[in-house]
Amino acid sequence: MPLANSLIAKLAGVAPDRVSEMREWVRTSEVDTAVPAQFCQGREAFAMALVKVEQERPFQFWGGLLALIAIPCLALHSLLR
Repeated sequence: MPLANSLIAKLAGVAPDRVSEMREWVRTSEVDTAVPAQFCQGREAFAMALVKVEQERPFQFWGGLLALIAIPCLALHSLLR
């Protein structure tokens, strides 16, 4: 399982198998295809959004995850100085 799948599963609170299904759907679907109803509500919608960003804009996805970790660390560092 790719690292992105496990990160998305943990962040969204869904099963990693579900994230794999979402990734497969994003890879095989056309650009303007409507998202299936099973991926449109609750935690699945958040996971689907993360999968789509990771597939379509990988630099923004990984940069955002890095910022999610780095910004609190930098703020803590500046407070403890």
